[in-house]
Amino acid sequence: MKDTNSPQTVIQQREYQLVILKRLKKNFSKGIHCIAEVDTGLGKRVLTYLLIKEVLPTQRVLLLLHSTTSYLETIHYFENEYGGFENKEFQSFSSRTPTWLRKKIIADARIVASTPQTFANVFEKVASPKPKFDAIIINEVDKIVRRQGDSRLLIFPYNTLIPFFIQDAWIVGMTGTLRDSHIFYDHQKDQINIRDERVTLDKRIPDLEVISMDELMSATDVNSYIQYTKIKKELVEPSDALRLILEHIDQGIKNLRELILEEQQAENPTLLEMIPSSQLALVSGMLEANDTQKYNGLLLTRKYTVSMQVDKYKKFLYRLKKFGIEKQMIHAIPETNAKIKKILDVLKNRDSSSKTVVLCSYLDTAHLLVQKVNIEGFVPFLVTGEVRNKSDVLNEFKSHPKKSVLIMTSVGERDIDIPQADLLIVYDVVNTVKTMYQRMKRTRGGLVLTLCYKNTFEEKKVDRLLIEISRRYPWSSIIGK
Repeated sequence: MKDTNSPQTVIQQREYQLVILKRLKKNFSKGIHCIAEVDTGLGKRVLTYLLIKEVLPTQRVLLLLHSTTSYLETIHYFENEYGGFENKEFQSFSSRTPTWLRKKIIADARIVASTPQTFANVFEKVASPKPKFDAIIINEVDKIVRRQGDSRLLIFPYNTLIPFFIQDAWIVGMTGTLRDSHIFYDHQKDQINIRDERVTLDKRIPDLEVISMDELMSATDVNSYIQYTKIKKELVEPSDALRLILEHIDQGIKNLRELILEEQQAENPTLLEMIPSSQLALVSGMLEANDTQKYNGLLLTRKYTVSMQVDKYKKFLYRLKKFGIEKQMIHAIPETNAKIKKILDVLKNRDSSSKTVVLCSYLDTAHLLVQKVNIEGFVPFLVTGEVRNKSDVLNEFKSHPKKSVLIMTSVGERDIDIPQADLLIVYDVVNTVKTMYQRMKRTRGGLVLTLCYKNTFEEKKVDRLLIEISRRYPWSSIIGK
């Protein structure tokens, strides 16, 4: 909460934060690496600051922040909101910092903050013996596990940084979503497997303890601070032509899946032993079957068809005559996307000062939404990977007094939180449960409408997604109808 007599935030520690810090202090003294699972909106940044300030008051600390957005926000909050650190012991550097200064900061500063890639790029240039750290704090530690991999199960540069630091430094990770799986190829058994990311982290970081949300929910006051999000499936009626096209694509995907499985079964019966046939899409990129390229192409075309605008995805449909899709079907698709109409209908019923966020996958959809929203008299704001002044756009959206809509692509929305909005509309979903949950928590509560075409594969996909979110994150998700 804010102190009205000071520009800085007065940190009032909550019971669950004290419990976490006590556990971390105990683990540090015993040399036990640790991960704190703290759900979105419960203050991972505050915990990180208190960890450095209270548990590690004299130790050398390396703070690795997952993205540039997270890096900039953390620096701002540490220095301008939480009180900072004494004697300029907290130093940070970005890719714009001169190399000589980065090396000096790594060698001299007690607390060093950077993105992992930027740190690794300069650390390899530091002459031996390289500086040592007492503790390595990894923000969003779940994201260091590769979604698909073989012998290298961690993303770069963690696959080299962790083995280097593991002998001398205490490693602690912060995360809100440590409940997903990843795919890897086991060379010894010649198998493709799905494994929990927590298990992989345990194998790469020995003697690892996890402070889980389940534990915090049963033993602390954390439930009092959780911001519940109601997630609803919002059905959109597709045109007859679009429904027929999706049915043809679905059948083509099913047929190719059967061919690939038959081929793999004949060549190597154990290769896919741990993978359900329904999840073949997850591992198709790791296979060398004859029809894999066609299969992946159909999957991608189907995604384009429900995520892009009509004039953009039509060109991909013309290539699918062999799957029963004729030109007359394509020409019969209405030019105006039904999902766009649904969004405009929802916005028309919003209050005059309401703030809405719309998330979509592709730029063409984002730009069209900006045009349509503007024509209807609403004030649109756009954040994509192409927008450099994201913070300015976000601040303007948050402070705008009239009905406004923030439209973001999946690249643009990374590590962005908008608690000022009470409605979030998801234009299209991806299969990764963790990713969708993180997107749905951007508004820190309120209502999430997940659009999907009625009686198509997309509705089934959304149903599976909502079931998994409810199962994995029951403490903050209310699945509505």
